[in-house]
Amino acid sequence: MHIPTYTPVHNWRKKNYKKGRYKVHIRATINRITKYLEVKIPFKVSIDEWTGKAPAWVSNTNPYAFEINNAIEENLTLLKELNKRFFVAKKQVRFADVHKELEKNFNSGLFNDFFEKIYPDPPEMLEEKTKGRYGSALQALNKFNPRIAFHELSHELFEGVKKYLLINLKLNSSTVNGYFNAYRKVVFWARQAHYITKAHEETIFENIKIKKGKSKKDHLDVHEILEWKNLVLTGKDQKFQTEKDLFLLLIYTGYYYNDLRTLLKTEVHRDAEMGEYITNGRYKNDELAVVPLWTFPDALEIIKKYRAADTVNPDDPESEYEPYLLRRDAFVTDQEFNKRLKIIAGILKWKRVVRNKLARFTNSQLYIRYGTNKPVLKKIRGHQNEASTDAYYEINVVDVVEGTRGLNFKEKLGI
Repeated sequence: MHIPTYTPVHNWRKKNYKKGRYKVHIRATINRITKYLEVKIPFKVSIDEWTGKAPAWVSNTNPYAFEINNAIEENLTLLKELNKRFFVAKKQVRFADVHKELEKNFNSGLFNDFFEKIYPDPPEMLEEKTKGRYGSALQALNKFNPRIAFHELSHELFEGVKKYLLINLKLNSSTVNGYFNAYRKVVFWARQAHYITKAHEETIFENIKIKKGKSKKDHLDVHEILEWKNLVLTGKDQKFQTEKDLFLLLIYTGYYYNDLRTLLKTEVHRDAEMGEYITNGRYKNDELAVVPLWTFPDALEIIKKYRAADTVNPDDPESEYEPYLLRRDAFVTDQEFNKRLKIIAGILKWKRVVRNKLARFTNSQLYIRYGTNKPVLKKIRGHQNEASTDAYYEINVVDVVEGTRGLNFKEKLGI
């Protein structure tokens, strides 16, 4: 792991302008790569005014010396705190993280602005039609209140939003529910970006209910899982082998595709009695999930097949550590993944719709059918406890071990 360094610099391009005043930048270096990040200042600095020493980087001869020095120190403090957070989390700081941190500081502090900036290029894969729904949700929110500060996000606020959407805009409940899914996700991203705390996030949508018809939770039957597993792809269809394997891994783990994408090597553990399991914060809601792999032994074979190398570039002895469990080239966009699943289903001559989410529903039905109780399934799923502000359900790996003891779907069902 490389710790970035940050140094304020003046006129780094060595220009020679007639007015003799130049911008100030932060020189950021990560893994021997350097980029220059502009500091937002009210007045450019001359060569004579630049001291290059903390904390008075600019001398008092500049009429805005106080504001400029504060801006530089504020940026440095933000970036040092960024280093600390990533070091504690054992994550490598990237230039994208640095840019987001500085942009966040310059942000007006409005949730609406954050929403508008993040959904076109979100931190996770979204299909274009989903982005369109997020855009519509933002438009509706702006009609309710175009200037919502982060500290104003609350249960009462979104109760008001719900009533406004249903009564004033006369939207049906399914549309309102779709908008609230977008609001929850953007609030989650705001918490990930440290605009709000986890405790604050968990109170915002607590007990907000939107009546709607029950959606059908489809799942694969055992004979269909076996058909998928035993299918041999030949000829030009072999290019879909990765998607065939990863869909099986989704069935075995109960994850969504994005959860697989973000799994880390450090999240795979071994219980001395039962074998391997995964414990991680799910990408969708950051709730802790404990996923036993001993119930589906073939899951380990798929993980082994697509496991990432220990370094980003195995041919370079100085290459940085690769934290992700599965190879990056094994993944495509969610939209492309679903498209390829549909093609594989066509090869099997299935008439049903096969999508990413179908695997998770299938996994749940297998556990329910063979006696796994509700609290254990919640922990395996990594569901959020909406009735409490506690971070996680009061259940641990021991509960999952006892709740799945003797359950081996390969021996029982051949899957």
